[in-house]
Amino acid sequence: MNYLNTGKVAYPKLSLYAFHLWRNLAQGMENPVENAKELWLKFQEIGQTLNTPELEKLPELIETNNHQLGKNGELLPNYLKFAEIPQSNNFNNQNNLNNPNNQNNLNIKGDIIPLQIHDTYAVDLTLRYPQPEVKLADLKGLNKENCLLPDNINPSLGQTLLFFAKPLEEFENQESLQNFADDCVKALITSEKFQELKLYCQHQGTLLGSPIFEYNNDADSPLQQCHILIWLNTNPQTKELENSGKYYYPLINLLLCRSKIAYVNNQAIRCNQQARKEYTELEKIVREFNQIKDNINQNLDKLQQWLTNVPEVSFEYARYLRDLQIHRTTIKTNLKNYLLNLNIIDQLSNQNDLQFLSDFSKLTQNTYIQQININLEYLTPANDFFKQMIETIRGVVEIEEAKRDQSLQQTLQVLGVALGGGAIVSGVVSQYIEKPVTLPPYINYQIQPIIISLIWSFLATIFFGLLAFAWTQLGRKGSN
Repeated sequence: MNYLNTGKVAYPKLSLYAFHLWRNLAQGMENPVENAKELWLKFQEIGQTLNTPELEKLPELIETNNHQLGKNGELLPNYLKFAEIPQSNNFNNQNNLNNPNNQNNLNIKGDIIPLQIHDTYAVDLTLRYPQPEVKLADLKGLNKENCLLPDNINPSLGQTLLFFAKPLEEFENQESLQNFADDCVKALITSEKFQELKLYCQHQGTLLGSPIFEYNNDADSPLQQCHILIWLNTNPQTKELENSGKYYYPLINLLLCRSKIAYVNNQAIRCNQQARKEYTELEKIVREFNQIKDNINQNLDKLQQWLTNVPEVSFEYARYLRDLQIHRTTIKTNLKNYLLNLNIIDQLSNQNDLQFLSDFSKLTQNTYIQQININLEYLTPANDFFKQMIETIRGVVEIEEAKRDQSLQQTLQVLGVALGGGAIVSGVVSQYIEKPVTLPPYINYQIQPIIISLIWSFLATIFFGLLAFAWTQLGRKGSN
C-alpha cells in the first residue's frame, strides 16, 4: 500500500544527530582542528534557510559561553528553543495551489542542543510538528530543501537522522508496517534525492517497545553516508519512556561511537591503500637493485639517488603502518563504549529488540578490526625488510665510493712517483750534459742539452710510473 498520499502521523519530529571532530592527537589536544567551528557555521546557514534567528546566533552564543560545559557536555546552559516556523509560505504553498480548500497550514517548532563529547562536537537539532494529525506528504517541511542531509551538513564524523511519530494507521502485518516506514523516509526527502541516495531498509528491531527501522545507503565516506532511523510509536509504554529521556544521552553516545567507528574504518581503508602504493614503489626498487647489483660501478649515481628517495618512501610506509595501528585502537575503544551504551539502552525496557545495533558491533569486531589485523600482518614484515634494503644500498654505495677513493689515491701515488722520478733524472742529466750531442755526419744534426734532459726525464717518468704501479698492485693483492 502507498501511504505517501493517505498516511498520517501524530506529533512527528525529526532529530538530526551530527558529529564533528573538535580536537585530535596529531594537532595537539590543546588546539582545535582547523575546521572545528564549521559545524556551528553550518547550522547558522540552516537558521537562514528556516528563517530562525535563534539558529543564526548559535556560533555567537557558543563563543560567549566559552566552552563552559554542562553535566553531559552541553555547550549552552539551556536548550536553544526557537519560535514556530510558519510553513504556509514555503513547501505548503504548492499544496495549497493544488488544493485551494486545504486549511492545514502547519508550523514547525524546534530546539537545538550543542554538545562537546571528549574530542568531538555533537549537535541535536530537533524539528517537530506539534499537531495531532499530519499527512506524510507534509513531512518534507521537517527537512526543507534536504537541508539536514549529510551532503549539506558536512559533519566530519558523520550523522544520523531519527524520525519519531505515532502512526494514525492500522497495519495488517509486519510488511505493511515496513511499507509505512519506507514511505516515511520518502516523505522526508525529495524524490530526486531519494533516487540518488539509493536508501534501503538495512535492519529493523524494537526500541522501548515500538518498532524501529534502520535505513542506509552504504556509502564509504561519512560525508556521503545517509543513516536514517524511523521509530514508530505504536506502544503506550514507548511514549512514557521517551518522555523520561533516560535513553537520550546513551543513544547520542552510541550513535557517536557508531559514527566514529565508521569514519575511522574509512580512514583505515585509505591508509591501507596508501601503504600498498608505497609498498609497490619500494618493491620496484628491490627488483631493479637485484638487476644492477653485479654492475654497481656503472650504476653508482642511481644508487646514490635511491639513498635520497628510498628513506623518504620508507618513512611514509612506516607512518601508514603506525596510523593503521592507531585506527585499530580507536575502533576498539569506540566499540567498547558502543557496547556500554547499548547495554544501558537495552536495560530500559524488557520489550527491546536491539539485535540490529548488536549486529553493527559484530560487523566492527569481525570485519573492521579483523581486516586491519590482516592488513598489518601482510604489511608489517616488509617494514623491516625495506629498512634492511636501505642499509644494504648505503653499504654498497660506501664500499664503491671507498674503492673509487682508493683507486684515485693510488693513481695520484703513481703519478707522484713517476713525475718526481722524472724530475730528479732530468736534474741529474742536465748537470752532466753541457754541450750538444753531434749525430753522425750523414744526419748532420746536433741535439741540444735541454732536449736530451727532457728525453731522459720522459723515460724516467715512464720507468718510475711503471715501477710505482707494480708496487701498488702488489700492495692491493697483499691487503686482499
